Amino acid sequence: MRQFIIGIICLISVSIQAQQRDTLLGTYFAALSAHHLYDGNIALAEKGHKVYSYSGGYADYAAQKPNTAQSRFNLASVSKIFTSTAILQLKDKRKLKLNDEVAKYLPSFPFKGVTIRHLLTHTSGLPNLELYEEVIKQYPDSVISNAAILPLLRQWKKGLYFTPGDQFRYCNTNYTLLALITEKITGVPFPAYLEKNIFIPACMKDTYVSIYGSNKDPLRVKQQIKPTYYDSVYLPADQVKRYRYSEYNNQASIGPSNIITTMDDMIKFDDAFFSGKLLSLSTIEEAITPVKLNNGKEHTEQMDTMLGEGTGQYGLGWEIFNLPAYGKGVGHGGFKFGLATFYYHNLSRKQMLVAYTNGNSKFGDNVTSCFYMLNNHPPLPLDFKTSAVRAYAKALMEQGPDHAACMLHLYMADTTHYYFSTREMNFLGYDFLYESNNKEHQQWSLETFKLNTFLDPANFNTYDSYGEALLECGHREDAVSMYRKSLELNPISEDGIRAMKKLGLMRE
Repeated sequence: MRQFIIGIICLISVSIQAQQRDTLLGTYFAALSAHHLYDGNIALAEKGHKVYSYSGGYADYAAQKPNTAQSRFNLASVSKIFTSTAILQLKDKRKLKLNDEVAKYLPSFPFKGVTIRHLLTHTSGLPNLELYEEVIKQYPDSVISNAAILPLLRQWKKGLYFTPGDQFRYCNTNYTLLALITEKITGVPFPAYLEKNIFIPACMKDTYVSIYGSNKDPLRVKQQIKPTYYDSVYLPADQVKRYRYSEYNNQASIGPSNIITTMDDMIKFDDAFFSGKLLSLSTIEEAITPVKLNNGKEHTEQMDTMLGEGTGQYGLGWEIFNLPAYGKGVGHGGFKFGLATFYYHNLSRKQMLVAYTNGNSKFGDNVTSCFYMLNNHPPLPLDFKTSAVRAYAKALMEQGPDHAACMLHLYMADTTHYYFSTREMNFLGYDFLYESNNKEHQQWSLETFKLNTFLDPANFNTYDSYGEALLECGHREDAVSMYRKSLELNPISEDGIRAMKKLGLMRE
């Protein structure tokens, strides 16, 4: 009887905690919705069961099409987990060994000593997206596909950045090669392999690999972004000039990115993966074990992650989060201009979180708050304030520098409604500078950077940025003065030293 009563009390306690959690989450997301502070989808699950989900904002701003639970997002670099799983399945089937050299499967691969393990752990020393720069300069409308990678690597003259295994250096090329290896061993296209061996076994009916040039998916969200701090309208990211290289020229690569899915399908993947439906349990453990470098030490970074302070490591395609308050978790983050993704699985608590955004959000704070609430802790305080820098930019463009400076003083004094960031001010200066072929934008750039040196006089970077703008606009002597001031505050500033050497005022 006593055990029965204790059991009843435990059930009641769990029920109360669940109600409190639901209340926290409901209140939080109601506030996000009311103030339009999140575009995207978030889902939380525990022990394989969804406990809460939210969809908000627009899948397509131009069409005013809302995000829904069925909206499909590009996972960006979260896709690497699926590529890793494909390779590890082949390991489980004894079709490959992780210490096999890449050239065993891709004979035209030009670098000796690079193994499949090096690719999985980003310790290969291979070049990243800079691999494509020269061909894009010659053929600006090119879209790089997986088929171009091996020929481009053979043309690469700079060699490996380091001896394989010596360092960790995140590199998308690694995962393009892993997709090619999967195709070489299995004899089927990479998307077809994932469909048969991962998506179908995990019951992921709304998931596929995006193939460049394939039919449009009406449920897929748009990558949309306000191009600058002075823009008020969202545009598709691949149509913005400054993002063209990553979002247009590099849009076709599969392996590192381009898995399209929903939040519910990611819950299904999480359950399938950690229950052993896709890999052996020993291989799962190997996948989430930190990589050891050639010196025998685990690669570890001190991180202020989305889920709080801790250390970050990398396994076989998995990011590893060690958070003192919550224990070990694994997952991956992804980013493309106009889109961000995050997937997290807490090993001891059997909790998972998946979050996507394609517009307006403070993504890191939102993700952190959700994890806190999943564990019955209050979220981070919501900030409903307006950016003083965006308001300043509007005033500057509409009524000129004197009016804008006056208004900025008023915005900064009104801390109830506005927040100010010198970092945003610096970004705004570069936004104007980027359009410096426009004389008016050129002057606005100088005005913004100049004002920032007075607002943040102890920051070497404000003078460095102002110096760059002055030099770009033809004011050499004034630029030199600003670079000297920057180096006075930070003598080891790489940008300042590089600029002074380029100006002939420092020796190489």
